[in-house]
Amino acid sequence: MRKINKIIEIKSIQFESNEPEVLVKGNITQGTMRYSTDIIISQTQLNIIVNQLKKKNSAFNFSDTLTVETMFNNETMYTSDLSNTLESSFYLNELLAPKTFVQIRA
Repeated sequence: MRKINKIIEIKSIQFESNEPEVLVKGNITQGTMRYSTDIIISQTQLNIIVNQLKKKNSAFNFSDTLTVETMFNNETMYTSDLSNTLESSFYLNELLAPKTFVQIRA
């Protein structure tokens, strides 16, 4: 039996200024099954994703996609909307293999 790779299409990325974790929201496709998911990753894994987005989309600039909000405790919330990015699909195991991640699925 061969392994079916999971492909994630990233829709948004959220992180706070003083938190080491990053929330990635998107859709995962595995074979014929498709579902929405939230994945918690590290800042290092975020850098891998941003670099891959730059490789796939030559005009991509991550800072152009960010919305910055000041929260009640004077921390900053960063949200990146990638729904309009040309190519935001990646094999999940290639992006996140070096570290563990937490997938949240309802």
